[in-house]
Amino acid sequence: MSVAAMSLRQLGAVRRFAVARARMMSTEALPPIKEFPRPLKTRRHGVDIIHDALWNKGLAFTQNERDRLRLRGLIPPAMNTIEKQSKRVLMQLDQEPNNEKKNMYLQDLQNRNETLYFNLLVNNIEKTAPLVYTPTVGTVCEKFGHQFRRTRGMFFTRYDRGHMSSMVYNWPHDNVRVIVVTDGSRILGLGDLGLNGMGIPIGKLALYTACGGIPPHQVLPVCLDVGTNNPKLIEDPYYFGTRETRLQGEAYYEMVDEFMQAVFNRWPDCIVQFEDFESMKAVPLLER
Repeated sequence: MSVAAMSLRQLGAVRRFAVARARMMSTEALPPIKEFPRPLKTRRHGVDIIHDALWNKGLAFTQNERDRLRLRGLIPPAMNTIEKQSKRVLMQLDQEPNNEKKNMYLQDLQNRNETLYFNLLVNNIEKTAPLVYTPTVGTVCEKFGHQFRRTRGMFFTRYDRGHMSSMVYNWPHDNVRVIVVTDGSRILGLGDLGLNGMGIPIGKLALYTACGGIPPHQVLPVCLDVGTNNPKLIEDPYYFGTRETRLQGEAYYEMVDEFMQAVFNRWPDCIVQFEDFESMKAVPLLER
């Protein structure tokens, strides 16, 4: 080893000793490391941001954000924080005449501004949880088709068998962490609601985000539309599910198996929660 290399090595050792000695002699406690927010990345800009519920913040965009995201001139100039907006929508929510209408108001809010929606839920969870989930969600499921606003989550039918492994790539997010899936066969105490049972995964995942802190783009509500044995739904012109009796036996389990394999092929680390399956199906599925 050269003399120059030895000198550099010795100099490094002296420096490390000096730093360690200074720390031992110091009486001032070091402050904890501060966590700074990480930037969110998006290729969207302009009206695409405003029309995307995941990115839209209403008037809460700062001037810097308005310039970077090309929003200048597309929204009113006043800056209104999420907290101020939350107070306003809470007043509007309180003016709705019943819980069903309150749920519809919250659905519309979620469809246009998820940042504001979840801020409202987090800070008013005792008031909003019964509106988003039980008991109100039962009525919402019964009227799912009649009150349909926009699609949310994914739907798999018997006619999608053989295609599910490619269908899951229609979902735009690569890092799904939690999936709640139902086949609508035993929704609360209401029985077979078929595709209308989709209100259960949607409501439950809203609470997982509000109470568990799971980002909304990392959850996925799913309905396995295997048909329905409810004649009222089959005759309902506003029922948007498959108007056939439920799959049974081997065909049913094969469809569930294909769905599970497709999900884990794309999102191998996600959690899949089965919700409101009838007991005669739920027990064998758990054993699989």
